[in-house]
Amino acid sequence: MSSTQLKLNFPNVERKSIAPSAAVAIDSFFPEEDANKLAQIESYNKHLFRPNTYLHKWWARRSGVTFRYILKQLSSESDLRNFYTPGGLEGLTILDPMMGGATTLHEAIRLGANVVGYDVDPIPILQARASLTGISVQEKQVAFNTFLEKLDQKLSPYFETSCPDCPEKSDMQFLLYGHRRRIDKDEAIFVDSFTLRAETNGDKKTILDFYPSLEVTRENRTWSLIDKDEARKRGILDKNSELLDIPFVDRYVPLVMMGKCAHHGQFFKAPDVRDIQNINAASQVTNLIISGINGFRVPQGPKSSDLIARGVTNFFELFSHRQLIYLSEAKRCIDEAAPEHRLWLALLVSTSLEFNSMLCGYKGGDQRRPGAIRHVFSHHAYSFPCTALENNPVFKAKTSGTLRNLFEKRILNAGKWAQAPIERRWSGARLDKVIIDGELDMGQECETLNEFTGKTRSFMVMQNDSSVLPLPDQSIDYVVTDPPYFDNVQYSDLSHFFRCWLRWFLPDQANWQYQPLLSAVAESKENEAKFGGILTKVWQECHRVLVRPHGRLIFTYHHWRAAAWSQLAIALASAHFRLMNGYIVHSENPISVHIRSLRALKHDTILVLKPCDDDDTRQWEKPERIKMDDSASFCRGCTQYLGWILDHDFDHEKICLLWKDFIGSD
Repeated sequence: MSSTQLKLNFPNVERKSIAPSAAVAIDSFFPEEDANKLAQIESYNKHLFRPNTYLHKWWARRSGVTFRYILKQLSSESDLRNFYTPGGLEGLTILDPMMGGATTLHEAIRLGANVVGYDVDPIPILQARASLTGISVQEKQVAFNTFLEKLDQKLSPYFETSCPDCPEKSDMQFLLYGHRRRIDKDEAIFVDSFTLRAETNGDKKTILDFYPSLEVTRENRTWSLIDKDEARKRGILDKNSELLDIPFVDRYVPLVMMGKCAHHGQFFKAPDVRDIQNINAASQVTNLIISGINGFRVPQGPKSSDLIARGVTNFFELFSHRQLIYLSEAKRCIDEAAPEHRLWLALLVSTSLEFNSMLCGYKGGDQRRPGAIRHVFSHHAYSFPCTALENNPVFKAKTSGTLRNLFEKRILNAGKWAQAPIERRWSGARLDKVIIDGELDMGQECETLNEFTGKTRSFMVMQNDSSVLPLPDQSIDYVVTDPPYFDNVQYSDLSHFFRCWLRWFLPDQANWQYQPLLSAVAESKENEAKFGGILTKVWQECHRVLVRPHGRLIFTYHHWRAAAWSQLAIALASAHFRLMNGYIVHSENPISVHIRSLRALKHDTILVLKPCDDDDTRQWEKPERIKMDDSASFCRGCTQYLGWILDHDFDHEKICLLWKDFIGSD
């Protein structure tokens, strides 16, 4: 792909606002083909296309280009609907009542709109506030340098090691641990693989280079060493072999250390006496840290139950002694930082936990990325590797999961991109980069809608249950959002892993006692109506706050199940919306962990709805049947059927029966 830079000059970016008319372009047109092409490309590396929206881990983000295309069609001037033309939404107010990763807010504020975002979870609110607030990258660099220097002074002694080929002191990059498990009345150490590094030329470094006898001795105790393949063959890799009666961190034994010598470069070695002493020294400190923190208990939940089943009752148990010292020192440094820097520093440390926990694995045998960290949520669930990786967050090089690397990618690159956003253009033979001259992905935070008057690129973000919007009637031009995925419950539950630490870092910046069950999610088949019930209240509030006559509710949606579509239809009908149009765009890449090897949809439906009027006439024909073997055709069929249902006054029971008949029983 070409990295050619095209600079486009568009004068008069800050245009006068033009009042929208009742006719809205997206009612009748959307550039599906162009949007689909770019969305498909972006789906492979969303964080590279939209770096300023990826400050912190969040799940199920939609492609930014899709939402830019949606928002572009809301401009009242036809020449401003071009994807590569800056602005077009000056004077408009856009609401996302279920903002999640804040894609809508970022895309709309770039186009000059004032934006409002709500979410019941504090993490999306904190991330949006930090990423939309304009602080120069130079100021952040100075603050980060001070922050890292303080951390390094405290942490480096614990991660100090020596090169096996010379007496020089070196930095540990990471330490690999094996998992102690029970075999009959004895114990053994399990690893995922013996491979430490496999090169394309056939060279290989393995754990057996350091333990050729397949035995590990630590503190006068010896264990046999077994890889996962052998354990499976012998039928000894099951839950009954786990040592649930000892602390989680004590179930792991240090095996191989990786470091970097100034003279000999990267090295592997077995931990020596000094390395073990460093680990033990850290363990003497952590009892004081743990005794001084509260609010870390693992709650009951569909994903959290996996932790509880393995005897983990507090989130701090998932971290090594050195990692707990890192978190304790990070809190102290955040508290000492200037107020304007505390939020993004706390989010940076929080997101680093995905690479700095004993749930991290190791990609030793991956020739594409040999030696890379397998981060905690690489499979969108809690994984429990046999080979656990302890990372060094203050390692001097910009390697995976270090604070230096994360700062450069999540803060510096994002800040530079926000000052000069870049889009891609497919020329037919290559992908060119296009700087959208005059756009900014940042704004001024306000507390009330009145402060939006006469302004562009202002934002309000608030932790709020959107079934009750704190907004006046007819105060919002357009609602653009991406609602929850019906029965996908992982977002809120998995985010407890981060939320408990953010609560410790930023106790006064959010309502940490919020109720996760307020989310529009069906946790089980028994409460599928919960999704429709909560969504009904949200859509009713959207109906109330939309300006007439141009106000529209626009959102992306897909699901295979009839129950998901029936509950969506019930919510929209109850809130008195009618479907104006629907469009299909690419959503997920084929290797995504969401859909790989699964019967899952690769496309989103963009649904455009308006508040019903008494004189609205029916416009949708009932489709005869639906294609079940093609993702795009399935979404298009569901769109047409939804439109037909909303044109009629069916009761809730009838709507459920109609969808079951159309798609089939779940």
